[in-house]
Amino acid sequence: MPNLAFTTELDAVNEMLVSIGQAPVNTLAVSGIRDVNIARGELLKVSRQVQLIGWNWNTDEGYTLTPDIDGHISLPEGLLKFEPMDRSRQLVQRRNPAKGLGLYDKDRLSFEFDEPVKIKAVWGFPFDDLPESARNYVAISAARKFQAQTIGSQALDGFKAEDEQRAWATLLRDERGGRNTNMFRRNRGLQRLYNRSTPTRSYP
Repeated sequence: MPNLAFTTELDAVNEMLVSIGQAPVNTLAVSGIRDVNIARGELLKVSRQVQLIGWNWNTDEGYTLTPDIDGHISLPEGLLKFEPMDRSRQLVQRRNPAKGLGLYDKDRLSFEFDEPVKIKAVWGFPFDDLPESARNYVAISAARKFQAQTIGSQALDGFKAEDEQRAWATLLRDERGGRNTNMFRRNRGLQRLYNRSTPTRSYP
């Protein structure tokens, strides 16, 4: 018997289409299908919201940003949010008129850096690069939102609520297993996140 495959973006979109009584599609390569486009947009939105929380699987601590020859530090593609490892520094994202989005030092009011900077980086990954527990939660949560926006059925929405709750619990359990448990005891913010019972309230 072959192993089970990961949930794909196509699987997730088809789950969303079925939730409103539409027939599934065989490919996402064909554009112009209204419900498919709306479903993919909702899936992307929920995926971005979930990933913005910052999980063990999409967070790198000590990621190095290196200035170019002019001292400008461009922000890499897919970086959702960041914070400097040196908490005494005020570094933010800002658009440099000459070079586009880059790192900006608020203390020095400057885009120029003379040495590399280490950050805690939270990345945004495509749906098919997420862990399965994250794919499952994003797919179910997006299906509920898509369904409510499209047909507004309270009966169907209520039926999916327990599925979303279970998927969120699984995602949190996998995250807890991948992190150092001592960090949970020290970090009150993480304790609050993991103690929340309603998945849709867990976004930043």
